[in-house]
Amino acid sequence: MIEQDTPTEAAAEKEPVSKSEAIAALLHEDWRLTRLQDDGKFEERIKPTKDEAWIAKQSTDEVDIANTPYEDLPEDWKAENKAAGKVVATLLENVGTDVNLQDPDQRSYIGQYIHDEWLARNEWAKGGDLDVPFDELPADEQAKDLSQMMIGLEYASSEK
Repeated sequence: MIEQDTPTEAAAEKEPVSKSEAIAALLHEDWRLTRLQDDGKFEERIKPTKDEAWIAKQSTDEVDIANTPYEDLPEDWKAENKAAGKVVATLLENVGTDVNLQDPDQRSYIGQYIHDEWLARNEWAKGGDLDVPFDELPADEQAKDLSQMMIGLEYASSEK
């Protein structure tokens, strides 16, 4: 496994970040781990960017989002993580950290909230297989929503 600072540690070396920004970084790092290969490198995921400042600095309009830490991503590729981080931070403020995702009511409430916010940001999903209530999603899709809250809860417990 790669030895590296967590996003929170790396951010602490630079400037203070908001709770939602710290969670956004953790969400990106969690996604990156899904692309970690046996050799310790991440499977590439090349995407175009429209972030003019980033393009000028890097001399390219393509970014390998899997091999780029959150803080080095172009702003357009930070956007979804920022939005998701804000949703989780809001949930933490509203429901606190005493959350039991094994409790069917809490699980459903939190999952539905995160899923609704995701649907609102992703117009392409409207009317498709994912445009259903949280409890009707396949288990793997429910897990994606709930993992965001688990990451937020881990972050909140590390801040105590």
